[in-house]
Amino acid sequence: MMEKTTFLSSFGVDGRFLAHTPKETLEEHSILTFKYYEKILKEKNLENLIDNLISKIDSENFVLIKEMFENAILLHDLGKKNKCFQAKVMENEEFEEYKNCGDSSHSNSGALEYIDHYKKKLESFEEEEFYRLVYVLYSFSYIIHKHHGKLDDLENYCSKTKKEQDIHDWFNNAKEYIDECLDNSFELYILNKILFSLLISSDYYATTEYMSFKNKKGFDDFGLLSDEKKKELKKLFENYIKAFGEPKDINLLRDKMSKEALSNLEKNKDKYIYYLEAPTGSGKTLTSINLALNLLESEKELNKLFYIFPFNTLVEQTKNVFDDIFKSELDIEVINSITPIKEDDKQELKESEYESSYVNRLFYHSPAITTTHVNFFNILFGTSKEDNFPLWQFANSVIILDEIQSYNNHLWWYMIEFFEKYAKLLNMKIIIMSATLPKLDYFLEKKDSFVSLINEEKRDYFFNHTYFKNRVSLEYMNLENKTTFDELYEKLEIKVKNYKHILFEFISKKSAREFYDLIKDDFENVYELSGDDNKAYRQYVINETKDKTKPIIIVATQVIEAGVDIDMDLGFKDISTIDSEEQFMGRINRSCKKNYKNPKVYFFDMDETKNIYKGDNRLGYDIKNQKYQEILKNKEFGKYYINVLEDIKRSKNRFIDGLMTDYNNFKSDILKLNFKSLSKTMVLISNETFTLYFPFKIDIEIYKDVKEFEDIEDIFLDGNLLDGQKVWDEFLKLNEIDNFAKRKVLKSKINSLMQFFTFNIFKHYDGQRPFIGEDIHGYYFVENYEEFITDENKFDRKKYNEMKGSCFL
Repeated sequence: MMEKTTFLSSFGVDGRFLAHTPKETLEEHSILTFKYYEKILKEKNLENLIDNLISKIDSENFVLIKEMFENAILLHDLGKKNKCFQAKVMENEEFEEYKNCGDSSHSNSGALEYIDHYKKKLESFEEEEFYRLVYVLYSFSYIIHKHHGKLDDLENYCSKTKKEQDIHDWFNNAKEYIDECLDNSFELYILNKILFSLLISSDYYATTEYMSFKNKKGFDDFGLLSDEKKKELKKLFENYIKAFGEPKDINLLRDKMSKEALSNLEKNKDKYIYYLEAPTGSGKTLTSINLALNLLESEKELNKLFYIFPFNTLVEQTKNVFDDIFKSELDIEVINSITPIKEDDKQELKESEYESSYVNRLFYHSPAITTTHVNFFNILFGTSKEDNFPLWQFANSVIILDEIQSYNNHLWWYMIEFFEKYAKLLNMKIIIMSATLPKLDYFLEKKDSFVSLINEEKRDYFFNHTYFKNRVSLEYMNLENKTTFDELYEKLEIKVKNYKHILFEFISKKSAREFYDLIKDDFENVYELSGDDNKAYRQYVINETKDKTKPIIIVATQVIEAGVDIDMDLGFKDISTIDSEEQFMGRINRSCKKNYKNPKVYFFDMDETKNIYKGDNRLGYDIKNQKYQEILKNKEFGKYYINVLEDIKRSKNRFIDGLMTDYNNFKSDILKLNFKSLSKTMVLISNETFTLYFPFKIDIEIYKDVKEFEDIEDIFLDGNLLDGQKVWDEFLKLNEIDNFAKRKVLKSKINSLMQFFTFNIFKHYDGQRPFIGEDIHGYYFVENYEEFITDENKFDRKKYNEMKGSCFL
């Protein structure tokens, strides 16, 4: 690192300047940060990927851009030479005379000095090269400028003083021509995202090593799969499958499908995005794991596995599958908002061990990660440091995306362009799977990155096999007219004599609650499931369905469609979209082992879909039309989706939650590195909510198989009751903990319990806060909660809305 020391000294970086107290010099921190950058590059095999990105932007000037890229990391803290910063923030006695100065910041001044260093080099270039290199340089300086904050908008990156404005004017002249000089806008966007991720990560590792891991070696294990471990996992999986014995009946069909997918994968290892379209109940989870293990074993560069779902329930279920297969030989971590940060199995952790646990979660230090679509999108498109810390971990990884059709279809065109670019440029092998799978490469001119693992002929064979196609028969309840509750009641009275496990789905909470109230006293074991249930109650109802000798009726909203492990005999569903109908059908005769001769689904029409699916491109292509009834019956979802995809492509301009979006604006935002605008465009769930907290009590003896209730600490209990007030009190105590990492680790444990007492309500256009509860640390704490919580610990949203209305009359 001697040359780095010499280079730093040319900027006036010497032993007088401190980077961290009490005595880490700026030179030491800069070099340690760069060492972590080099360590990440080596361990994750990133260097070739970054080189390729740079070459695509400007191969002629590769050496210069690579130097600028790496020096953005080495020189990220140049601004700490600010004498005011040294005096005020570092309390550096060398600069005591500057204690009464003004500006003690450092990021902006360092970014400007970085620009100034390269400005002289760039002035000799010809016009087109000059404009492109200025734009790249300026984007890198912006990353330095923002390395303690959030990414925003490159074009608004401006300063106030005359000296700084001169530099910005130089850039402003160049950016007028960037449309002509930069063809690879996606590449520049991803290059800057990966630079931001590498810079803030290397900086964090270096700072944490100095501040918390003195006399230790720092961080070496980034949670990657070695070649030996890959082989071991493949063997464990093979043994797991062999334990089922010789496949027969439906398992024989599953085995054929898995082998077909694997055969096509073997022929297409040069592709980056793989479609796995397979029927409900065909074993997609095991097939996808087998595919992922094959990719990992055959390609040395691949060293991590991600499994990504739309719902937390699916995340947890798949974690259990991995544990069954690999036991303790694969460290798979669940990362979401409700799962505690993994700790060492000790009663009391030292401060440094809390730091280690927090860093492991922050940077995804597990060889296998299961998380949510929302989290995945936050990492790819988010602007905060927390969003971007783990981005580099996705490079050279296998990523399984389940139920992609659940993504907001307004984003399908945008996201597939990004997926394709991210996959090729960062060597992300993506397996996209679903029973109802839109082939989103329809939007792309070049489709050479994509391949279907089940070809059309074999797809038709599997989907039309009696195990899948005829698993459930379909009936339609006069879809030309709206169905009434009385008609449903009469139908239920007849069917309950022959079917024990009956499921109703409504597309509105209001209708579900009204029908539940109508039947709950007239039939045995009636339960309601909706978004207003806590996890414990939902698990209790699911457990009740496991007893096949006992009758049960569930009245549900769309929460039942995916991620809920139930197997019912008879279903009634309010119609919505075809993919939703298929998901619902997957809850009926799921195991294909029912003794009943005729498992069935009745479709009816009650609530207006346009009120629930506002602006959805799937509206109008529903089973009121005979054509789409045939599509659903024959599982020809491609014919359905082509209509939806054509509509999306025809309408480049559209509204998303009241905000007009335009494909050309989208492309412009990429070129102009408008990170904030892109982040807003690519948000999966954009409805803002308030969170209400109700401190009621839950009898944990009633609710079995809820992992959060296992070995629960006494501080949260009142006898056998989980006490929401005690959970809240412990949450408030977190503010007394000074150690940041310890506070974050303990907060993740509290969050896993707080989820049972929290419910969300949408923010209205007027921004009016909830009329109940005290606003405390992002929650509305409702002390007098009794009238809003039912006997089943549900949130009585109807009562809330009625009282809200009266409050504002």
